[in-house]
Amino acid sequence: MDFSELPIPHRQRTPSYYLALFGLVVPFCATIPFAWAYVIYVVGTGSLRSLSWHTQVIFSIALCEVLFSIYQCHLARLVAPPAPCGTGDPGEIQTAFRRLLQTGLANLPPDGGDEESHRPGSPEEDIIQLEFNDPRAIDFRNALRPWFGNATWSSIKLHHAQQWLYWSIYNADIPPYESLTTSQQAVMASALDLLQKRCGCIFEEGFNPSITTMRMTLDRVNITWRPFTFYVTLYLINLSLRTWFRYSWNVRFAHHDGLEYLIRTPKHWDPVTGSRPLVFIHGLGMGLFQYSVVLQHLMHHFSDRPFLVLLQPQISQHIFHPRFLKPMTRHETADRLALLLVHLGWVHHDLDNATDTEEEKEISHSLVGKRKKGVTMLSHSK
Repeated sequence: MDFSELPIPHRQRTPSYYLALFGLVVPFCATIPFAWAYVIYVVGTGSLRSLSWHTQVIFSIALCEVLFSIYQCHLARLVAPPAPCGTGDPGEIQTAFRRLLQTGLANLPPDGGDEESHRPGSPEEDIIQLEFNDPRAIDFRNALRPWFGNATWSSIKLHHAQQWLYWSIYNADIPPYESLTTSQQAVMASALDLLQKRCGCIFEEGFNPSITTMRMTLDRVNITWRPFTFYVTLYLINLSLRTWFRYSWNVRFAHHDGLEYLIRTPKHWDPVTGSRPLVFIHGLGMGLFQYSVVLQHLMHHFSDRPFLVLLQPQISQHIFHPRFLKPMTRHETADRLALLLVHLGWVHHDLDNATDTEEEKEISHSLVGKRKKGVTMLSHSK
């Protein structure tokens, strides 16, 4: 069966859906409109001075919601333009694109190991022309559909594929194809050829006006309004959890070159003979509030080794953080995290790196003869 030609089924709405809708979603979303209506009513009727103390508290909260909604409008205007991302490194983009196409090509045994490359799940396969009915091609076509509004595969035309590829490579809207430079046309032709081989079919010429290609850095940003009380409550919860981790698990909060993290190091742990440290990188969500149970579980079961949690306020609803809308790039984060691990003495540093600073060279020489085991990286992307 070709799943890529099946329309996305509509989920049936159960009673629990309406319970969550009217019990949680509607009151949550109505907070800001009600706050505006209440403030306008109180100010318009001139009854502010006659309010009782508890009504004044309610009015103060509503006023905070109104002012904060104006601030959110300001933030929305800041992020509304297309993201100022460059085209990126061509070699890195090509490598990432090939890895995307190679994913799922290997014939894996039930345990997930890759017998063909002798590396578990490694995408080392050659990108060859697949048959249209090849299960690997069907799965890949179906996986690409969300980029085109989950449209059926046969309705996705060549222009949509070129539009998506050009954005992926150059971070821009594709101009008329004839206006592309010779080198750009060569890059596009090569990428399209590889994509069609992986999909097991050739895109049909044309354009389908009912399909909108998703291009995350160019598309209009969808803003979901959240109440001021939501952000304040979440901030206080995460602040309390940070304090609780400090006293209950001997964890401390620290900064290093712009990175914020939580760290716990056992007193008698040895960087040479001790167990390998754990580094946890959380995903999009609510920060410590969302991952507190997971972190407690890891700290309990791996109490014999250091544990580091990289905090990322830009994906933790931490709207009050100064870098909420100006986070580090992934390259900056990776480079600074690597230097942090060197600074902590958890990893070995390459002595032959000519770009090292004097401080880094001093740290590196102090570690000579002490073979490091490295670290174990854990991440959660959803």
